[in-house]
Amino acid sequence: MTLGADRQPMRKLLEGRVALVTGAGRGIGRAHALALAAAGAAVLVNDLGGDFRGEGASDAEPAEAVAARIRADGGRALADAGSVADWESARIMVERAVSCLGGLDIVVNNAGICRFATVEEMSREDWALQIGVNLTGTAAVCHWAAHYWRSLGPRAGRAIINTSSPAGTNPVAGSPAYCASKAAVAAFTVAAAAELADLGARVNAIAPMARTRMTLAVAAHEEAMRPVESGFDRLAPERIAPLIVYLAGEHCRFTGRVFGIEGDDLFVFEGWSAEHHFNNGRRPWSVEELERALASVDRQDRGYYIAPSKRIAGPSPTDETLALLERARRER
Repeated sequence: MTLGADRQPMRKLLEGRVALVTGAGRGIGRAHALALAAAGAAVLVNDLGGDFRGEGASDAEPAEAVAARIRADGGRALADAGSVADWESARIMVERAVSCLGGLDIVVNNAGICRFATVEEMSREDWALQIGVNLTGTAAVCHWAAHYWRSLGPRAGRAIINTSSPAGTNPVAGSPAYCASKAAVAAFTVAAAAELADLGARVNAIAPMARTRMTLAVAAHEEAMRPVESGFDRLAPERIAPLIVYLAGEHCRFTGRVFGIEGDDLFVFEGWSAEHHFNNGRRPWSVEELERALASVDRQDRGYYIAPSKRIAGPSPTDETLALLERARRER
């Protein structure tokens, strides 16, 4: 479905609301924070600083610069340099939003890191840091937001937006720890949506593709990620922000869903589905019966997945992966 662009200024859809956005000092998170503020929300702008690998000293300046920009534009904002991976820091940032901005209605878990390393290459630290920031960070902020909301009782209009990734919905080689953390965010979102519905909280996730420090570090994306000289820049981080404002608003009717977005392309994922079903007539399966039942099943998932500036039909695993597997079998 193709929709015409809305040329009207963004309405104050979130007037009187308070939002917490993690990883909001740069890139996609910065665009989220500015868009939420433009829609009328007060924003706690969280960012630890450092680089996309989770390295470098913490730096409060990126968060403060975004908060200052919001205030200069007439909005209300507070900077926070806490680490989402620390359970107590997550509690403190939720409490700061409540005490300094007057409450908490919207949570956008955007903070994330990636350390490009294969299964063989990755270290224990690589694994722990990515799970810690991407998954634990999401869970910790959600936990403390839910704890606060539970203390007040049900109230309409609450929203959580978590950040998965195309690498989580359709994992690729090169960074399995990152893929695992982002797939887990999608699963966490679906479960949390069921648990928090009684509080009036909608919980959704996005799997965005845009130009960031992380995506610019992928050599295969170099050409696709270049800014355009004129016309529609589909990979600008600002292209993701309208979806955040929509999911944060009371007019959104979704919960427990995962949305992919790249430029003017919007995807709605249908979750993990079983394409085939076999029944063995109330008898235990034997290895031979399993082999016969599965003989007609294609070895590859041929669904669609998002890549930079494209919607690509599978397969997954790729033909190359299966060829390598076959070659290893023959050479055994």
